[in-house]
Amino acid sequence: MEQDETSEHDNFGLVEMTGIWRGIDHVDSARHTGQRDVIIVRYSTEEGSEQGDELTGPLDEFIEATE
Repeated sequence: MEQDETSEHDNFGLVEMTGIWRGIDHVDSARHTGQRDVIIVRYSTEEGSEQGDELTGPLDEFIEATE
């Protein structure tokens, strides 16, 4: 997984990885962000030629949904 890489997500279709970081306390819009051993990813959906919603979640769930 690399930033700016696109993948086919099971729930959201084509998504672009826009960020990846280790869990931190001040980001509360994703699950498990307070756990420092959890890798968090931010990705955006693509709607036609435009960028859609920004989503966040644990890396392991993202990988599972894009395999």
